[in-house]
This record gives sequence, structure tokens and C-alpha cells, in this order.
Amino acid sequence: MIVNYLVTAHRAIKKDKQHFFLNVIGFSIGLAAAILMALFAQHELSYDKHQPDSERVYLAHTDWTSIGLQEISPSSFSNAETFKNHSQVEDIFRLVKSADLSHLNLAVSKLVQVNGNDYRLNNFYSASTNILDFIALDIIGGDITQALTQPNQLVLSESEALRLFGESQVVGRTLKHQQGQYTIGAIFKDLAQNSHVQFDSLIHMPAKFIQEGQGYVYYKLLANTDIANFEQQLTAEFNLGQPDSTITMTLINMEDLHLKSNGPFMMKEGGSSTVLQICIALSVMLIVIASINFINLNIAQSAKRAKEVGIRKALGASKWQLVGQFLTESFLVVALAALMAFAMVEISLPTFNQIMDRELSLVYGSEFMLITSIVILAVGLLSGLYPALFIASFSAKRVLSGDLVRGATAVFVRKLTLCLQAALSVGLIIAVISLSQQLSLIDSIAVGYDKSSRLVIKELPPEALYIKENNSLLTAIRHLPGVEQVTLSSLDLTNDINGGLFFTWPNGETLTGPQPTVATGYYAVETLGLTLLAGRDFSPKFSSDWYQVDDNNSTVGVLVSRRMVELAGYPSPESVLGLTLTDTNFKLRAKVVGVIENVKIGSARQQALPISFNLGFDAPFSTGHIIIKASNNTNMPKLNSQVHQLIQQELHLSDVKITMLADDYDNAHKSENRALEMVTIFSLLAIFLTCLGTFGLASFSTLRRQKEVAMRKVLGASRLSIVNLLAKEFLLLVAISIVIAYPLSYWLVGDWLANFNERIEQTLWVYLVAAAFITVITWLTVASIAFKTASGRPSLILRDE
Repeated sequence: MIVNYLVTAHRAIKKDKQHFFLNVIGFSIGLAAAILMALFAQHELSYDKHQPDSERVYLAHTDWTSIGLQEISPSSFSNAETFKNHSQVEDIFRLVKSADLSHLNLAVSKLVQVNGNDYRLNNFYSASTNILDFIALDIIGGDITQALTQPNQLVLSESEALRLFGESQVVGRTLKHQQGQYTIGAIFKDLAQNSHVQFDSLIHMPAKFIQEGQGYVYYKLLANTDIANFEQQLTAEFNLGQPDSTITMTLINMEDLHLKSNGPFMMKEGGSSTVLQICIALSVMLIVIASINFINLNIAQSAKRAKEVGIRKALGASKWQLVGQFLTESFLVVALAALMAFAMVEISLPTFNQIMDRELSLVYGSEFMLITSIVILAVGLLSGLYPALFIASFSAKRVLSGDLVRGATAVFVRKLTLCLQAALSVGLIIAVISLSQQLSLIDSIAVGYDKSSRLVIKELPPEALYIKENNSLLTAIRHLPGVEQVTLSSLDLTNDINGGLFFTWPNGETLTGPQPTVATGYYAVETLGLTLLAGRDFSPKFSSDWYQVDDNNSTVGVLVSRRMVELAGYPSPESVLGLTLTDTNFKLRAKVVGVIENVKIGSARQQALPISFNLGFDAPFSTGHIIIKASNNTNMPKLNSQVHQLIQQELHLSDVKITMLADDYDNAHKSENRALEMVTIFSLLAIFLTCLGTFGLASFSTLRRQKEVAMRKVLGASRLSIVNLLAKEFLLLVAISIVIAYPLSYWLVGDWLANFNERIEQTLWVYLVAAAFITVITWLTVASIAFKTASGRPSLILRDE
């Protein structure tokens, strides 16, 4: 019986290769897209579930959104200390970047020396000793708990040990640094990719920092803890003495950190719940569309096999034998489509990984593959069952007499699904155009600095940068071919603020809220492309502007932004030139030498804050960047290589990170770019699958009306009139789909645009273009079938009559 089914299936495939090809291609594309998205979703949702008691561990966040900033992951250690004996708190773990220890004069050296070469310790953090109770580490040598109790001991990841020593078994070895040496106390295997933590080097946390510092605070709470109430208690403690403060404390569960906590100070870039939701929703839609197309194409083919069914029934075949026959044919198509889908996934994974910035792979024999195979079989069964039942239910008497008109309800269902497919395609085209417009707006937004032709040398030792005179490094860079100017920056302009000066103005005004400051060097306006509204740039001609300390008081020259001048209550940029501002926290007197246009720090979502640029005051910061302005025709890769060599010669650093400022700005909007790429790809796939669905339904509809077409042609109807007649019902379906798509698209796109301070307005032409495109595509698809039918000889259709 099975052999007979397979032989018959083979004959049917050979008889109509076009139908078979379209079925396999359409179904395999839908399956491949769904498998890719399922693989991505599984990875994104697996983050930190392997950590100890992850369901009860929460990372405290400080929410600054009420004053125009973001919700950030660092919080106060002293605040956490008051809760260590709380009835709902089982344990507290602290983690902080080692560089942040400098805020309490507890700095540790990040630069180490191996065989005469200087290296920077990668992802260097300070951790409390109970790290193993919160983070799953696979220790391959030494005792991490003991190592984190000693100030001169290091804990390294396996890859970091290999980078520094060339081998991983290095417990007991030493690394030299400026203040002495470190001893390697423990080695652990590299952290899993699906973890929000990212450290390669660990050192102990001084008791003073535990009491007074700030960093990542993890609370392990009892299972029945009221999280909202605990957040209120944290907020009340944080704002103690400041009853009018709008700053709040929030808790995010460790398993949710990857998708819900993606601020500028996370250890590694998190995921995007929006991108994940878009991908999952679109992949489900695509596989549903592919399944519907599979059904429609099979049913469209059923009319051609109606007489075969009639003869088989006349010869005694039962309904369930026929169902078995057509299900076998469907499973053959599904099996081949599944194999093609897996091949497509393997081929597209490198590109997909590059787009999503992940390292995904198919592991055959895994639980994921088992579940995927079961789902494919289930989808194949459900998709093949309805066409099999539909074809097997043909009446032998009716089909042998030539009556193929049946199933009005089934036709209605298929038309409804086609409407939904077209509506999805219209909505996706609207989304693609809107996202492209918004990203173009983001790229053109005036951020206050020039992104083009700027190289950024990142995270260099500040003591080698902030030198008032005879800075040999900057001089050497300035003399490189193609370099127009060089300056310093303590701040990554495309990230977020990391410190501020709170000035009191001569009129008595003291601004509230964040006031970021950037420690910079000479020629800041020229190099960064700032817009100078009044005054002058920092220049060696005015060396007294450089930060200097005199009798416990310090002075510095500053550039202030237009917004800062306005908030201070002064009428014009010129009116503040020469004024002396004071900051009591740092006992600092700052002379205003210039006023610049507003500068936007971070992404386009951020608002322009009152900002100042100071000359050489790097005390609040623990790192520095060099900004290089290159001429427009400069060979950037060559300049990059020359700068690498120069930094290695001057600072003996071999792991220099150099980026383009424009690329950094694009990376600040990576999730939006990913969303655009995903929606664009899925739009093309959805349109293609919608065309297949239209092709299947049009084939069935044309076959049912072939006698009508023949009679019209005999009576003198032209080919074009017949094409338009057959296309009319499909264009009506497109019109209905447009009515469905417009309000939903307007709402969803508007909701997404609301996340931006500066955003585009939704315009009518975008909606008209989407509707026109789908209308034209639908008409062409139907016309290709209708024209072939209208070109046939009427006698071949009507001879039976």
C-alpha cells in the first residue's frame, strides 16, 4: 500500500513540476525563517537561567528618567549595606569596574607587564568574595574565594590567561604593574555567551568601597518577597533627606536583565525585547502564511486530479485510502521542504549571526532539533490534512460529469487568509519605509559635534594624556599624514555621561539635575566639530586655561553649552564670557572662555543636557580617549594602522581599540538598525509568500471559471478584459486588506516612534506607496495566470459540451 502511494506521488510530482516546485520553495522558506527565529528566541530567552538561584536574584537599578536620563544598572553600595540584615534579603553580591575604585582613591593598576610588553587587563572588575553564590563559574585552577580576599591576587578567565601567558595553568604566576605585582590566584573557564556578566579579570573589593562605593548590587531575596514593596523601601533609603527627589530604585530579575536592562553601563550589550517580539511575531506569521499557501496550492491542484479521484472511487477506493494517498504526497513535499529549510538555515546562519551579533548554530541531536522536527511534522500533518480531506471528498458522479464547482465556504476561508496575507505585506512595507525615515532622521539630527572623518582611540591611561605641555604622543599623532587636528575627551560622546560639575553662577543660580562635563585638551572645538557661538576655542596661546591647583583651590577654563547659559538665566552667549563659576564639591573655579551649541550625548533618544567642556580636569574620570580629525581624503585604514604603531611605541600598549566616531553613533542605535533589517527581510519574504498564495488561489479560481472564460472569448471579449475580470475579485481582496492594515500600522508605528524625542511624522504617501505596491504585485500575479487561460483556444475547453 505505502509503495503504491509513493509510486503515485512520484507520478503526480512528475506530471506537474511547477506546482511541486512552488510548494517546496514556499514551504521551505517559511520553515527556514521560523527555525532561525526559534533559534534566536531560544538563545535570547536562555540568558542567565544557569546562574545559582537566578529566579530569586535581582540587580538594583537607579532610575533617572524623571530628569531626562536613563535607568542605569549601577547603584549605591552604602544603600545596599543598610539592607544586608533585612528580613527578605538572603545575601548581597557587589561587583564594580576596577577603574571605579579610583573615586575613593583605591585605584588598582589595569596595566600589567609580560615579557617587556604592556597589556591592559580585559574586563577588569572588583568583586565581593561571595561571587560563586551568584555567578556560575567553572574553576579550573586555584581558589577564587581565597583569591578575592587578597588585594594583590588576580582571578583570570582561561582566554585572558592564554592571552597574557600563552597557557591557562598559571596559578601562582605573577604580573608586574606600576605599584608592584599581582599573583594569579585562580583561573575559571570563559563565561557562557548567554550571560549578562562579562569579566575576564577579577580582584578583591576593599572594605571601604563596600561601605561607600557604587556599582552593581545583586540582591538574593526570599521566594515570597513583595518586589514592589522592596523597591519602595530601597527608594526611600536612597532619597533619605531628600523628600522631593524623583529618583527611584528598581529591581530587575537576573533572568530578565538581558532584555530589560540595556543602559549604557551594563557589562555587555543587552538584547532588545522589541527586536525579539518582532522576530517571533513575523516568523509565526511567515510559517502560517507558508502553511496556508501549501493548502491553497494543493487545493488549486485538486481540480486537475478530480477525475482521478472519481475513477479511483468508481473502482472501489475508500475515502480514507484516498486521504492516505494525498497525505503521503504532502509529507513527501514537507520532508523535502524541511531538508531544504535546514540547508537554508546553515547557509544563512553566518549572515544572520552578523546581523544579530550572536554566535548561533544548529546542534543536531539536541532537544531544540527534536522539538523542531516534531513541530515540522505537526505543521506538515495539519497543512496536508485539509487538502487531503477536501480532494478525497469529491463525489465520483459529479467530478466524472465535469462538475468541479464546490466548497463555497472553503473558498471564502481561502480568500480571508489571502486578505490577511496582503494586510501583513502592506503593514510591513509601511514599517520598512517608516523605520528607514526615522533612522535617516537620527543620522541627520544635529548632535552638536561632527561625526565624519573622526577616529577615536579609546580607554587610554589618563596620566599619559592630560599633560599640559610637551605632550609627545599628541604631537606625534598630529604629524601623521592626513591628520588635521587632535584633542582629548574623557567621555564617549555616543554613550552616556560619567560625571559632572555642578556650577554656581555669579548671579547665584545653581542648576539642578545632570550637568555632564568633558575633560578635553587643546583645539576641542576644531577637532570635535563643535559650533562656537561666542568666545574662543582652547589653545596653547591661553595655557592658563589648563587645570591647575593653587593653595587648595583649583582653576580651569570651560566651554559651556547654550542650554546651560539659558538655564542659568543669562540673556545671550556673549553675556557669560569671562564669568567665573564655582563648584564647591571639587573646590573648583571655572572661567567661561566660550559658549557652544548644545551637544547631545548618547543616542537620539536622549535629550540635550547642559554640558561643559573643561581643559584638562580629569580628576572625576579614570580613563581617556583621543579624538583625531582627519582630512576628507585620508586613507582611514592606513591611518588606523599608523596610530596603532604609534600608541604601541609611546605607551607600550598592544591592545589599542580604535573606532570611527560615526560607527560608534550607529552602534548606539543598533537595535533600531536590527529591527529595520529584520522587518525588511521579512517584508520581502512575506510579499513573496503572499504572491504564492495569490498564485494558488488564482489558479483554482481560473480553473473553476475556465468555461466562462471560453464562452466570453467566443462572444468577442478581449484578453485584457478577461484578465481584468479575473483580477477584479483579487483586487477587491487587496482593498479589504488595506482597510485592515492602515489603522493597525498607524498605531504600531506610532507607538514605536514615541520612544524618540525627535521623530518623523507619519505621512500619507507612505501608506499609498505600500497599497499601490501590493495592488500591482497582486494584479501581475493574477494576470500571469489569467492571461495564459485567456490565450487558450475556446474549443479545447468547450468540446465536451
